[in-house]
Amino acid sequence: MAERQLVLRNVVDEGPGVYREDPLWEAARFFGWARLGADIRDALTDDIDALIAAGDLVESEGGLMPAKGS
Repeated sequence: MAERQLVLRNVVDEGPGVYREDPLWEAARFFGWARLGADIRDALTDDIDALIAAGDLVESEGGLMPAKGS
């Protein structure tokens, strides 16, 4: 989980304002997953939710952004 969250956070750091779908696909590619099945999508979505809850990412109408100061 920590590795997935690190990858997701890096994707958002590199391209702030991305929508949820983009980091999911980028993380899947990073880990060598050719498709985004329901189990992988759910795990990555839970990771994004956890990063938001922890204050590492912020979600707005403009997409996902790194939290200020993180």
